Amino acid sequence: MLVAAAAGDVEALHWLLDEVAPTVYGFIYARVGGDEPAAEDVLQETLMEAVKGAANFRGEASASTWMCAIARRRLGRYYESERRAEVARRSLSVVEGTRISDEVGGAAEMVERQDEVVRALGRLPALQRQVLVMKYLEDMPVQDIAIQVNRSRVQVQSLLQRGRDGLRRQLGGQGA
Repeated sequence: MLVAAAAGDVEALHWLLDEVAPTVYGFIYARVGGDEPAAEDVLQETLMEAVKGAANFRGEASASTWMCAIARRRLGRYYESERRAEVARRSLSVVEGTRISDEVGGAAEMVERQDEVVRALGRLPALQRQVLVMKYLEDMPVQDIAIQVNRSRVQVQSLLQRGRDGLRRQLGGQGA
């Protein structure tokens, strides 16, 4: 179906955009700290790369899994460019407070809490956010993260600690 979408088949394109893209968008959205424009940009780049490389899709995994692997590479590029931009704007960083719901339980409160965590994650420095995502969402070992971000293991552990502390502060001291 992916090859058909790449060839311009309308039904296959609808499948790609209506069935696969939302899953990939959710994967990306959580990893860019709830930044919708960034998530949309990375999704668009991912879709373009997937369409260009559709002939390489062997079908050993689902299309969404394959595209999430593409998105992971695109996210690496996004993080790198964001880190460079952050160096330029470091002195202009403003942190806003977040409101934490006192109510616990229920689906609405759970979704609200997840959104607050995603927004708080988005307010962290790019490198801290990247290592937190790699550690806790990607379940990567610290040594692998260190290699990926070109830092020592000790530096990554420090970044993880500062990131966790930053999340706690953003979330009003409640567990992060």
